[in-house]
Amino acid sequence: MYDVSNIDIWKFKISAYLKALGLHVYLVTTKKSYFDNDKYLGANAQALDALKHILSKEHLFIVSHCDSAFVV
Repeated sequence: MYDVSNIDIWKFKISAYLKALGLHVYLVTTKKSYFDNDKYLGANAQALDALKHILSKEHLFIVSHCDSAFVV
C-alpha cells in the first residue's frame, strides 16, 4: 500500500514490481517517449492495473481520471 511517509522506499518497491511485470510495463511508467511504442497499450493496461491495486482509495480517486500510467 502507498505510504507517503516512506516515498523513497515505495518508489523503489513499485519500480521493482513493475520491472518484474516486464520491461515494457516499467518503461511505460518512466519514459514519455514510450507512447509511440507498439507495446504501449498492453503495458499501460498492466501498469494501471498494478497501480490500482497498490494505491489507497484516496490516492486512487485523485488519479482515477488518468489514462496513462506515465501521468500517475
